[in-house]
Amino acid sequence: MEVDGVSFNLDIGAGPDDNDSDAETTTASQNIIVDIRDVIGFKRWRGQRKYKGPTWKERLRRFNDAWGELIDELVDEFIRWKYSTPQSPTSFPEESNGWEFSINVVDIHNLTREVTIHRDSDTKAAIALVRAGYLPASPVSPSFAVSLRTLELFYTLRLFKPNLSVEAFAKTVCHLYSIPYRRGHRTALSDTFDIYLAILRKVNAQVAKELGHNTPDYRVLHSCPPCNYELEDEPPLMFTRMFVADGNNSLKRMNGVGKREVSDTRVFGESDYYLTEEYVNTFADEVKSRPLSKNAVDDGEEEEEFEGDWIDEVHGDPTDGAPDTELPECTKNWKAAAHDSLKKMWSAFRESGYFATACRHGFVLWVVDMIRSGELAKYPLAMVAKALKVFGPRWMFGYDIGCSFSSTIRNSSLGPEFEEKGCRTCVNAFHGYSHCALCQQLFHPLNIVGMGLEDLETLERLFSSSNQLGAITRYMSSYRRRVFIDLFLQQWDRDKYQNLATMLHNNYLQALEILDNEAPSFEADLHALNITEEDLETYLADETRHLATLGKETEEDLHAIAYVDLLRKYRDINTSYENASTNFRLHIPEDYQFMSDATSYTSNLSETRKAETRRRFLSEQSSQVLFELTQMEMAMGISRRWEPSDPEYMQAVEYINTRKYRKALERLHKLVVQRLFELHKMNLSNTGYKMRTHISNALQRRSKAIKNAVKAYNTAAVGLNPPRDTLDWSKVSHYTFLDQFNILQDTRHSVFDQPWAKPVNRTLMKQRHRIARAREEIIRCNVEIRRLHTSIVDEDKHFETVLAQLVDSPILGPVTDYIRRRQAVNSLLLARINQTYQLEGFSGERTPGTRKGTSNMQHSTAFPPPQTTDPGSDVGDDEDDDEFTEEMDNVLDFMANISLQ
Repeated sequence: MEVDGVSFNLDIGAGPDDNDSDAETTTASQNIIVDIRDVIGFKRWRGQRKYKGPTWKERLRRFNDAWGELIDELVDEFIRWKYSTPQSPTSFPEESNGWEFSINVVDIHNLTREVTIHRDSDTKAAIALVRAGYLPASPVSPSFAVSLRTLELFYTLRLFKPNLSVEAFAKTVCHLYSIPYRRGHRTALSDTFDIYLAILRKVNAQVAKELGHNTPDYRVLHSCPPCNYELEDEPPLMFTRMFVADGNNSLKRMNGVGKREVSDTRVFGESDYYLTEEYVNTFADEVKSRPLSKNAVDDGEEEEEFEGDWIDEVHGDPTDGAPDTELPECTKNWKAAAHDSLKKMWSAFRESGYFATACRHGFVLWVVDMIRSGELAKYPLAMVAKALKVFGPRWMFGYDIGCSFSSTIRNSSLGPEFEEKGCRTCVNAFHGYSHCALCQQLFHPLNIVGMGLEDLETLERLFSSSNQLGAITRYMSSYRRRVFIDLFLQQWDRDKYQNLATMLHNNYLQALEILDNEAPSFEADLHALNITEEDLETYLADETRHLATLGKETEEDLHAIAYVDLLRKYRDINTSYENASTNFRLHIPEDYQFMSDATSYTSNLSETRKAETRRRFLSEQSSQVLFELTQMEMAMGISRRWEPSDPEYMQAVEYINTRKYRKALERLHKLVVQRLFELHKMNLSNTGYKMRTHISNALQRRSKAIKNAVKAYNTAAVGLNPPRDTLDWSKVSHYTFLDQFNILQDTRHSVFDQPWAKPVNRTLMKQRHRIARAREEIIRCNVEIRRLHTSIVDEDKHFETVLAQLVDSPILGPVTDYIRRRQAVNSLLLARINQTYQLEGFSGERTPGTRKGTSNMQHSTAFPPPQTTDPGSDVGDDEDDDEFTEEMDNVLDFMANISLQ
């Protein structure tokens, strides 16, 4: 065809199924028919785009609605195809012949290019394709299909390689088919994979219903047996559960260009991991935002420059509502604790990441998208509110700024219930070592009774793994991004369940090692130093009180300053009053001039009135100051008014004269003590390289504050009379022991004579906590291992009941597949539990118990006969699983009998 000298080659062919009914006669070719009038009008286009027919957004909506009408039938056919025994092709009556059709397909297993699908007049093309093992790319009049086995392979690869993109897999298929890759191949495979995942979600929902796993919050309350499967007569735990929250900004998603709307408007609401945006926003204004303040002496850091557009959607940060926190330093060194005006997000992104919570065993509880912002207060508050609703009392909430976030909770509407249930917050162990010294005493897991050896760094491992999704979700639609994140989280939880017994086994070994190796030497050191564990606990309490007063003026000093100021003011006023009363015009001024009688009288009268007014004013002011002075004397318990010759008066005057110097010295003292104590933690023998690096970065930030404190101190020292010695920062920065800071002996809060400041005592204090936490970990592991053992035994009995009820049900196949996979994993868990029971130092029950709220039942151990293993062998690593050949024979035999479709 040629129009205005321009040639067009329109390849419009017949569809693959010309005999379809009216509802299915819309062929692929009809979707690309070119209107000749549009072609002719192309040369006359004046900048205004003309749309003919429905928009792409409308066509995509119709496309998805058409799939929605077929999804239930597709699920039924998929179950028959995957779980039924293979049968011969269905034969159709002779009068139905002619409804079969040929279609282009992709099958990575046999590289088939085209197949013929048989059907009758009542069977839709898409249904017939699924029955034959293929999934079409279009719900109506399909011209292309992908084999279900190919989609299953891609699904499985994505489970274990989350960053495998649809484009990469499409290129792999094209390579195997020896055809060049085109973008349309990726689009067709992506659309087909969407429907495949929708079918799987429907199947999994039916399986969950049959197993009784579809109750509200079932996953959160049952996915982790060690957290949830409480037993009768088990030892009480200080904290019923521990979980941690944090945000990750790697999974950003690009926003639309300008005001352009996204065509794919689907909302993925089938995930029980995600909290809705509406629910989270109810906590947006729970606490008032803190005022932004800059104090170069306090933080010692320069504000980072930024170029770009900011989004104004902010609702406070996790430390909002906490201006009275006793740990202001901890709200300055963390992004999550930064002021809300510094935590906005570029307008290029809509979702700037996701905020998640997970239990100590790694199971994800809830996640929520962070919308155009960093870690605002509403995200962790929403998690706390959900936990208060779903969980019982006395749980521990870990957060990298848990110290300051505790004040945020107390100042929100959640505060009363949070306190009533006996819940509390802490900081993660890895992040906690870079918090200030006082914060570590109060909020670090090592110093909290009942925490065991838990570090609460679960989410760092989760984020490290989920970062693989960043490259492929950055430009996805919101719907597909959530689908892929949900898919990743499901597999993450499955992996965590399979690793449960190994994780508890390793924790047990770690605790036993501490008790076997450190406890004897600890007792010997105590005996050698002639101190007790109670003494160490007293040292810790003294250190906490001392650190809380560092850098602060005492109330006695402040009262003395105010009292001396009032005394001075009172004396000055009395002196002025006496002068005004006794020396009134008793001498002739030097500038005296003779004046007439009338002029002299008028001038003298005016001067007299002024003098009398001043005398009366001074009298009233003296009475007022005397009243204030009397009140302060009563409050301070002063029986005799201080005189300038009294020692208390002279000491207060000296402090006033050197107050600026004292304040600078106390500030420097505080920072130096904290830095040295944190350096002590950094040099511990058990501190790993990554933790050392993390602590080192935090100390570098604190060193900037020390440098500014040294400058302030030198300025104040030079201003004294006589001047005090100044400090050289180049030398101070290399000090590693308190006795090198001789200048600090002049402070009122000196630590030189404190027993807890001695390095040997500090090492023993930390060692005592490690041993105490190890004993707590043994108790918790005994409880959690038995819970896991009991849940496996009870679950196996439940499976038997469910299978007996589904003998003739079409859903028997998917349920059986789920149960077989679960039982195979449970066999691995039982083998590891049995290995833990055989440990020489194991002190728990070796038989399953009875779950709370259930009738007493006799349980079998469900274990194979104990194997002879070397108790000293390293069984904590995943690589050693292959050595358990004797214990795994029954599992391998079981898995060998599983038929693969």
